[in-house]
Amino acid sequence: MNKILKKVIYLIFSILFISCGTNKDFTNTNVNTQPNTKYKKSRTAYSGTLNKHEYKELIKRLEVELKTTIPNDKSILINYNQKAPNCIYVGYSVKNNKQVANNRIRISSRMSSNFNAVDFFVYAKDSYNKEIYEQMPEFIMDSGFFYENVFTEHQNCAGFLIIKPNGEFYKQYGEDYYSEVKAYFEKK
Repeated sequence: MNKILKKVIYLIFSILFISCGTNKDFTNTNVNTQPNTKYKKSRTAYSGTLNKHEYKELIKRLEVELKTTIPNDKSILINYNQKAPNCIYVGYSVKNNKQVANNRIRISSRMSSNFNAVDFFVYAKDSYNKEIYEQMPEFIMDSGFFYENVFTEHQNCAGFLIIKPNGEFYKQYGEDYYSEVKAYFEKK
């Protein structure tokens, strides 16, 4: 990769994914599984618009990481899971977590169909419920790219990123987020 392309990719990710208060490592072994004030503070969101060049470079990188070709006219919905100190799902049984994963796939698929999008499910290698995700073909294990460059805040175990073909993007951390996904897609 030439130096200019590396600089462009770095610039894209700096613009797109910079977030204040990033905390990559947490040492607290107690996981907050309640929708309390601490959990609510871990729910954050960011939005913006990429120019055409930034958008094209980001799509190229996502296609490599997701091992797919993304159609030019489709929005992208990336559902992400990671290990973090705020995670309601940790309090669920294995059976309930399997049901939640299946429901997420079903809801995301329906939303993608309704809003002309392609959806992906990505999980960090140390994610809670990794054993469940490994058994589901819809889930892709993160190479580290998303953890280091896209979902850089590590306070909540779930989140999503939407990128529209016009370069608009919206990223949110927090579980049970499909009402926000729908609202963003419906926004004109």
